[in-house]
Amino acid sequence: MSSYVCPRCGTKGSVLLQANQLCSNCMSKWAWGGGADANQIVTVTRESVAVPKPAVKTKTARGTSLSHLLAIVSLVLSAVVIGLIIYFFRQTPTALPGQQMLNRFSDIATTALIIAGVAVVIGASVFYVAKRKNQDLQASIRVLGVVSIIIATGVFGTAVFCWTRTERVVSLSAPQAGGNELLQRLHGATVVIQAHVPSTNLYRSEKREGVIIAAQSGLMWILTVPYADQNGIPIQPSNVWVNLSDGRTLDGQFVWAQPEPLNLGIVEVRADQSPGSVQFHPTAEAFIPGQPVFAVPNPLRGWSLEKGTILSRASQRTPFGWNTIVKADFPLGPGDVGSALYDESGRLLGFMTDFNQSSGESQFVIIDSATSSVLETVRRAKT
Repeated sequence: MSSYVCPRCGTKGSVLLQANQLCSNCMSKWAWGGGADANQIVTVTRESVAVPKPAVKTKTARGTSLSHLLAIVSLVLSAVVIGLIIYFFRQTPTALPGQQMLNRFSDIATTALIIAGVAVVIGASVFYVAKRKNQDLQASIRVLGVVSIIIATGVFGTAVFCWTRTERVVSLSAPQAGGNELLQRLHGATVVIQAHVPSTNLYRSEKREGVIIAAQSGLMWILTVPYADQNGIPIQPSNVWVNLSDGRTLDGQFVWAQPEPLNLGIVEVRADQSPGSVQFHPTAEAFIPGQPVFAVPNPLRGWSLEKGTILSRASQRTPFGWNTIVKADFPLGPGDVGSALYDESGRLLGFMTDFNQSSGESQFVIIDSATSSVLETVRRAKT
């Protein structure tokens, strides 16, 4: 530490400085000379020589191009779904076979459902992306994003509605090995008959269960409950196919149908080999309430053998002879119409024709000896 004297103003101090160094007052009033303004004094302050601080960037309300693009993509996908839905309700591909027609409707509805789901996700990602990037969207993009979500959600709900109205044609599979022994014997003769009736339902098939009663010369005859109109009059749809228990699906046609009280029909199928057949019970009309019976519900939902008990019976005389109707306590439903009724030995007793959802009772028409004779006469005539 040593004293010093400012070479400019003569100020004395006691701090250690380099030789000829100016004091702080002289440093703040430094003069540069030059030209006409040689005597101009420039004052240098701490603020003027300080290092400038970087400007703080403020977050502005703006939408990114990605958010805008996502909203546009969602709206475009929703427009595609709307086009598919319009095509779904307006098209009537009557030139196609029933199976192809149902599959086409199912494909359209499924495609619309998937695209609509993607549109909902993309619409919601407009705000998700902005939140992840910590950006404020412009008001116009916010509105566009909300609109895209609303439209996408609406078309998604409509696509779900369309999809639930359709069905995809599937083949009938065999029951699992090692199951009920009686079911294993009966499944070969059990079939599911499907018919496409556009006037009744354009998007789904009408189903009936049936059993193979005879096979000869490359033909099979299947006994079932016929389709009927609102007046109970049997109809014979042109688009009919039969699902066999061996996995085959073959075209069929109704060759005979009778209304109530007989309420039976015969479907003819061209096939080189029959997977099985059933045996008629010789005295089916003799069954009385309290006796155990068995039924095979629609196997398209899975093979099962249901056991029940006859609750009541009623007989009436018809042009074909005596007709017997019984009710049993089977938990069946609308899709089980045509389910066969068997005794404990697997002999055919009758077919389900109606059901009561509230009471859980199912109604069956019995194949008595007179009806069996009629069926045999019809089979021989068709052969």
